[in-house]
Amino acid sequence: MKPLTHLKGFTLALIGCGIFLFPGNSMAASILGGNIIVQHDGNVTATFQGSNAGYTSSLYLGNTKIFTSNQASGSTFNLGNFTAGTQLNFRLEVHNTGNTFFSGSAANNIDGIAHAFIDDSFGNNETLVSFEDLLGGGDKDYNDLIFSFSNTKAGENLVQNPEPSTVILLGSGIIGLAAWRLRNKPSVQ
Repeated sequence: MKPLTHLKGFTLALIGCGIFLFPGNSMAASILGGNIIVQHDGNVTATFQGSNAGYTSSLYLGNTKIFTSNQASGSTFNLGNFTAGTQLNFRLEVHNTGNTFFSGSAANNIDGIAHAFIDDSFGNNETLVSFEDLLGGGDKDYNDLIFSFSNTKAGENLVQNPEPSTVILLGSGIIGLAAWRLRNKPSVQ
């Protein structure tokens, strides 16, 4: 076999693996249990996107009440000015059950389940957050209180699931590398 053919097979395998190991911006997406991070120094505005819950709940940042699930969609609330990199931690208080759930890690919640879904591909510099309001994860529809924030993004320190196309490319690279090694294995005589 010609050395150039060996090089082509090896190069294709490395490219397939490299696409997985060094992904581009295609990894930005929805994250269950994600963090909300202020993107640039400046103002953050919250917009109520709606609710599809049977229970009434309120959203808080610290001790400041922002929204209640029975108000009109499109309402806005100015959260104030923040420094880039500030993590915003929200809590959802469910009036009917007395339960409280937090954005971020599942460890923040009494049932050990993440109750907030973060979508940083909602808009330019805008993050959509949707809460589940039932203990134990409930119906896992994450539409019980939905709101968005300007000047925010999902936290970078989170592990995200790769897109299926990325997994296919990784698999193709590994198969190519294995095939290349098998073809170049010295024959035993």
